[in-house]
Amino acid sequence: MTVSQNTFTEGDWIVHARYGVGQVKGMEKKKLEGEQKLFYKVKTFDGVYWLSVMRTNAEYVRPLTSRYKIRQALSRMRRAPKPLPENHTQRNKLISDAVRDISLISKARMIRDLHGKQAHSKLNFSEEDALLRLKEQFINEWSVFSKADRAGLVEKLDKALLTSIEKLSME
Repeated sequence: MTVSQNTFTEGDWIVHARYGVGQVKGMEKKKLEGEQKLFYKVKTFDGVYWLSVMRTNAEYVRPLTSRYKIRQALSRMRRAPKPLPENHTQRNKLISDAVRDISLISKARMIRDLHGKQAHSKLNFSEEDALLRLKEQFINEWSVFSKADRAGLVEKLDKALLTSIEKLSME
């Protein structure tokens, strides 16, 4: 299977599976392993990272989402949360996979399911950290896309998650 390469220009907003939302600020050559290589300089909400032009495949990086995908993600978050595995190792793998996944929908499901677990029991440190990072990435992408007030978006996200907990209690 071949994975397509994305090409970005200065000013483009992108989403990296690990670093979240950032804006391409330009391209620069940097010396790496004794060779000059071309990188995108990407500014995120809390720093800068360098993305190799050769590593822009759709597995790790994608353009900013659409209004439709945000609505779809919020719809998933309003559904009753699915229980996470009781086995710590299985649960950690599932959470790690969702954090590394570039899909907004996958991240939305994990936000919902971790929030559901949190409503019934205490999250461990890594689960709590994952939930906070996933929510922050979601809000960051939503705020760039919609140009809306972050506080209002947090409120809407919290409302969607509250709806999911209410649906769980109805089952």
